[in-house]
Amino acid sequence: MNTDAHSLKGHGYLVSIVSVLLLAIPAFKGAKDSSVMLVCLLAGAIFSIAGMGLRWMADRKTQEPIDEAQGENSAPGGGKLAREAR
Repeated sequence: MNTDAHSLKGHGYLVSIVSVLLLAIPAFKGAKDSSVMLVCLLAGAIFSIAGMGLRWMADRKTQEPIDEAQGENSAPGGGKLAREAR
């Protein structure tokens, strides 16, 4: 398993998604008799998972320029930013 900070963050989001699903399973049993409760449960689980997905995508977009800048410093001849400056 990759242990850099951003991989750990991605794995954390995955664990959170699984935990939402595991918590929703027993709640579903109690909510299935009430359509309002069922809709709230499903909407809450969907919004929670969607929010984690959006945060993960935002993190990846934030990390891209950092990765490119680090690649410029570590790769022979520079990375993408160094090539664009030429």
